[in-house]
Amino acid sequence: MDFKRIEWIFFLAFLGLNVFLFNVYSEARSEHQMVSQSNQTIPIEQRLESEDIRYSGELSDEVLSGYYLSGEQTDFDVELRNPQLNTQFKRGSTVKGQQLIHVSTNGFYISDDSQTEETVNGFLQRKDQVLFGDEYDYLENLSVLNANHPTVVAVQSYEGIPFNDSSSRIDITLEQTDDLLQIARYTQTHISNITPLREKMTVYSEKEAVNTLYLNNKLPSHSKILWTELAYTMILKVREKNVYIPAWFIAFQLDGDDTIQIETVNAFSNRIITNNAVQKVENP
Repeated sequence: MDFKRIEWIFFLAFLGLNVFLFNVYSEARSEHQMVSQSNQTIPIEQRLESEDIRYSGELSDEVLSGYYLSGEQTDFDVELRNPQLNTQFKRGSTVKGQQLIHVSTNGFYISDDSQTEETVNGFLQRKDQVLFGDEYDYLENLSVLNANHPTVVAVQSYEGIPFNDSSSRIDITLEQTDDLLQIARYTQTHISNITPLREKMTVYSEKEAVNTLYLNNKLPSHSKILWTELAYTMILKVREKNVYIPAWFIAFQLDGDDTIQIETVNAFSNRIITNNAVQKVENP
């Protein structure tokens, strides 16, 4: 096997990836600056108020930063072959594609909504119940307790910024037992070997992301912004590597409608990427 040739293939592949990411970042940033300069005569807060678009608190213009990250999808078939793994855990677990599905046999209950985060994070610390559980934290914004099918969500994070992506989350299904909610089962995905691809870079602020949605008519009149969150999401897959960027997730609800809509804005370029397909790069 020509190992020198393989080294060059990987070198060229990742060089091309870095050039691609830099070009996307630079071009989009330049375009946004041209647009934003022509729309700054009226403050975004005033424009939202004029169309009855409400929100709690203040829109932040704090300067934050994040990375282009790479990670590998964890193979749960391999993890379940670990001889040190609890036998009972193995019996309650199955693997479907990249997901681990586990049925919990121990009694973990949520008795009070105010205790949800503490209960779920305590459950995640149980090594006999969750693989890599100490890498996850409860994510309130994506969890639903007041519904016919209550579910709580936990995700991985990197330097304080969570992942909001199907490749890195635990969806825990709860079942009603008397006045308690019992942790019944969960599905899990996990990212291993999370690594920065470039040095840390500044991102657009929450206020700028909301402004972008407004300018693109993505925030309807007579609605309320429920929450915003900066989180990592996947934009590219290079063979076995996933590539993530920080993005603003902004949830809102139209008056008189129970549906919650979530828009996603690339925090590096300030472009709307809701429903964008993940690009895939195969062999060079």
